[in-house]
Amino acid sequence: MNNEEIWLVAVTAGRWQSHGIKEAKAAGLKVIAIDEDPDAEGFHYADLSFNLDFNDFHNVVRTLRGLDKNIRGAVSFCSEAGMFLAALLCEEFNCPGICVEMCKKLTNKAMQRKIWSESGIPGPIWKVCLDQKETIDNISSFEFPLIIKPTDSSGSRGVTKIENYNDVKEAVENAFKFSKSGQVLLESYMDGTEFTIEVFADRGRIHVLAVTEKKKVEGTRGTVASELATPQRSRNVIEQISNTVISAFTALHYTDGPGHAEIILQNNGNIGLVEVAGRGGGFMVFDRFVPAASGINIARLTALQAVGIPIGEIERTEKSVVLRFFPSRPGTLLSINGFADANQIEGVEASPFVKIGDHFHHAVADGDRLGYILSIASNPTQAQELADLAESLIKFEFC
Repeated sequence: MNNEEIWLVAVTAGRWQSHGIKEAKAAGLKVIAIDEDPDAEGFHYADLSFNLDFNDFHNVVRTLRGLDKNIRGAVSFCSEAGMFLAALLCEEFNCPGICVEMCKKLTNKAMQRKIWSESGIPGPIWKVCLDQKETIDNISSFEFPLIIKPTDSSGSRGVTKIENYNDVKEAVENAFKFSKSGQVLLESYMDGTEFTIEVFADRGRIHVLAVTEKKKVEGTRGTVASELATPQRSRNVIEQISNTVISAFTALHYTDGPGHAEIILQNNGNIGLVEVAGRGGGFMVFDRFVPAASGINIARLTALQAVGIPIGEIERTEKSVVLRFFPSRPGTLLSINGFADANQIEGVEASPFVKIGDHFHHAVADGDRLGYILSIASNPTQAQELADLAESLIKFEFC
């Protein structure tokens, strides 16, 4: 074994994890990437790559032990799917990072709700249901609209805003379809504006790196985001949101690592906590939005912290950022135009996620996106103007 080399295991190596793998290597670490997809993009950047079943823990450990490497950490940069295996590996190899019990709290929305209710952290009225009959029976105790969601999914999968009894059967079936645990949550609807908050925890201190205001795709009942942007809100509102998120992570005893949270600023002025996760935000939030808004290379900090290397003081700068997505729509993509022109605008980057000939349906989850625009400016108004200009140049043609 070469004890001078420090190896990090990156659990999942898809498109949104690739940035973390590259930053870990740039920091001088060696990276072993594990993914269930044999064509995972991050395999191209890792030092060693393995196509393995996440549920076959013994085979994963046997494979890693057989390498005879100085494994000092395991992490899932911004993928919920990789968190549990990463936690198991941290315990197996005696590494820093979240333990299995912490991972359960960070991925189980029902467990989070219970802890926050006991801690007095504001949120909706809620109920955990174990089967479809129990769920339907309990809906009568809520007012319409209400939210139904799996206790353990991400990316808006299985989440539905139920408007009336006509929506119940399909919404309940959809929630259970995406629930690995066989449990779903019913929640009272918090009417207002949704915000996402990106944090980094280090030695028990929760650093808020970015607060974003969400816009939603029409026709998705408020479950799929079309834009994340630096909010034009008062300092008092931003502090209320930030302090609620800090309290939420603190109540879970989350002390180290990246974090992603969702909050509703209700129309009555109250704050309502939706959920948190012990990972970076996906879909360019972790790799592009947070560094652009805060000046913090959160991917590199995550990699270094995961192997036990001290990261020093966290000093953030502030920029205004817009991350705007093009939601999918039904049809076959015939042409893509305007991205080259958009990228000529100072402060803008843009790219498609798709290719000509691909087939699409209406957007129902966060993954149903055709491309993005990222704009960076000194204030929110300028960032929006840049994003609007770029969007005016970009066209997707369907048949």
